[in-house]
Amino acid sequence: SLAAILGQPLAGALVDRFGRKRFLLLGSALGMLASVGFAFSTQMDARFILFRILQGIGYSTFYIANLTLVAEIVPSSRRGEAVGLFGISGLITIALSPALGEQVIHRAGYSAFFLVAAVAAAGCFLTSLAFRNLSATPREAVSSGPSFLIPSARILPPILLTLVFGLVSGAVFVFLPTYATQAGLSRIGGFYVAYSVAAIGIRLTCGRLSDRWGRQRVILPALLLMGSGTLGLVWLVSPVGLLLVGTLTGMAHGLLFPALSAYAIDLADSEERGRSIGAFSTAMLLGHALASFIFGIVAEQFGYRLIYLFASGLAVTTCCVLLHFRKELEYSR
Repeated sequence: SLAAILGQPLAGALVDRFGRKRFLLLGSALGMLASVGFAFSTQMDARFILFRILQGIGYSTFYIANLTLVAEIVPSSRRGEAVGLFGISGLITIALSPALGEQVIHRAGYSAFFLVAAVAAAGCFLTSLAFRNLSATPREAVSSGPSFLIPSARILPPILLTLVFGLVSGAVFVFLPTYATQAGLSRIGGFYVAYSVAAIGIRLTCGRLSDRWGRQRVILPALLLMGSGTLGLVWLVSPVGLLLVGTLTGMAHGLLFPALSAYAIDLADSEERGRSIGAFSTAMLLGHALASFIFGIVAEQFGYRLIYLFASGLAVTTCCVLLHFRKELEYSR
């Protein structure tokens, strides 16, 4: 996560300057190299940290280049829908990869598992090679010096909203396992299934809402939905309650991720789309990281329930602030 947080702003700027295809190739090559390195590692030494950093850099560059490519090849009138469909691939792999990986590990061991991962990364590399040359933004259109890392100030509203989204969702995912154990629940897999199914379902059925209604008209109710689901964890710590919470927060994620990322892309100039996506993704990761530290202190001092009360309050307060400044934040699509 640290490598991704530090690397994604730089990756976004370099994708703008040098083109998408190079970084699709670089990201998949680094993922392949790290996986092969893990396959032949026998102890937790400095090489392990090196390979983990390579994974973070590879993920950052591949993800930013890929999402920037999506933003460019679809019309702006269907950008929210396209980003939502793009995100489904990540949700599916998050759901399937642990289950498939466990099977490989149990049958053939960790070395075979990492070699399979390397083969998957090689598939990404070969597929990226098949793309026609994806031109970069003209050099003269990209700012030089340290400022080339920083996107325009006008994309600050969606970036701040994404940071809040990362904080609230981080509170849910980071602390739910220990909170559920403390409450006497031995299994919480139903929460993750409900979350993934709801997030994918809402994108497939309502993926064009932000394109048709405008980004803020989707972001506002989705924030309220996220706050409601998070608040449910204060009381609904039961198998059925976790299914309900997973459904509500999954629906909120399915609406927020595409609307917020499309909002950030909409506000960016064509020559800074990579930087805009890098800032968006960094804000999400940073929110998750900060949630661990901030809400961890709250949990130690006041207990887990107050985490979700605070997180829910943050989502609702942000929604109220956005509603108040909505006219100032309006933009023409």
